[in-house]
Amino acid sequence: MTEAVEQQNRLLKISILRYNPQDPNSQPHMQTFEIEEAYGMTLFIALNEIREKMDSSLQFDFVCRAGICGS
Repeated sequence: MTEAVEQQNRLLKISILRYNPQDPNSQPHMQTFEIEEAYGMTLFIALNEIREKMDSSLQFDFVCRAGICGS
């Protein structure tokens, strides 16, 4: 008899340094987001999920020449 094991995804807390150098009133600060980990999730995927679902003002650069970004 095989029992299906329900696996809960981990809750990830991702802290991001926020700062706008073009705004003289901007002060560097950390902002924390919580997202549920998905199978095969990379840092790039997590950042995109934060930008798409939680904070559209999030901007970041990425370069993935090797095809393994965020791993």
